[in-house]
Amino acid sequence: MDNSESKEEIYKQYKGQHATLDRRIKMLLKKPYLTDDEEREIKDLKKKKLYCKDLMESLAGSMQRKEKH
Repeated sequence: MDNSESKEEIYKQYKGQHATLDRRIKMLLKKPYLTDDEEREIKDLKKKKLYCKDLMESLAGSMQRKEKH
């Protein structure tokens, strides 16, 4: 497997994690009342989701630069 394929696979993994985190956040937000633990969980999930998005954007930029060369 060459380097660009591995980056694509990593990108897909982060995209899957991002979607999973998003589903969990949406599920929690549907509840009429959140416990303190659930509110903390949402805050943590949002941070993890943002981190995944940052990594995805970094990988996408790296893959685009590689394609131009």
